[in-house]
Amino acid sequence: MENVAKEVPLAFQITLTDEAAEKIRAALESQSEKNALRLEARVSGGTDFKYSMRLISLEEQTPEDILHQVSGIHLVVDPGSARNLNGATIDYEDRIVRSGFKFNNPNKPETPRIGSGPRTDLSGPVADRVQFLLDSELNPAVAAHGGHISLVGVRDNKVYLNFGGGCHGCGMVDVTLKQGVEARIREVIPEIEEVVDTTDHSTGENPFYV
Repeated sequence: MENVAKEVPLAFQITLTDEAAEKIRAALESQSEKNALRLEARVSGGTDFKYSMRLISLEEQTPEDILHQVSGIHLVVDPGSARNLNGATIDYEDRIVRSGFKFNNPNKPETPRIGSGPRTDLSGPVADRVQFLLDSELNPAVAAHGGHISLVGVRDNKVYLNFGGGCHGCGMVDVTLKQGVEARIREVIPEIEEVVDTTDHSTGENPFYV
């Protein structure tokens, strides 16, 4: 079967700013064997999509792909990414600190939030409520960075957590704990007075059990 991408549905729209289009054209001109740009927007477990862009040949399309032309540039998008990118604008920022493409996307991944799960009143033992918050909101957020938060226990209105995966040994754990995780837990469960990171990021010892 010939690999020919489907023409984009009329409902699909994506915009390239002049700066982004100029950079893409320059990249295409530097690689004569490439004549299209593949765009992807995947759910990563965080609060935003994981985006990727790569130059391809139109012969690399699959029958499921959607072909869209903007500013004279061929864009190839798979159906899932097309849904995630519908209405988005791709810009290019040239700054001293950081330069690169930027996706201004009105769409966001569906992330479980408090109030959307099977239990919405957060009633029951404090440990159960903390675990529900971890499962429904906090772990999906840190999963974007390869991390995972486990509940060790609750004692004397203190929550003891273990940071694993990409969080273990991370120099930003204290900032993440104090500014993000602890603030959210205390907001949702006011009786919690403190959140403690039990992980010794150098030795792995766990002060909760001392």
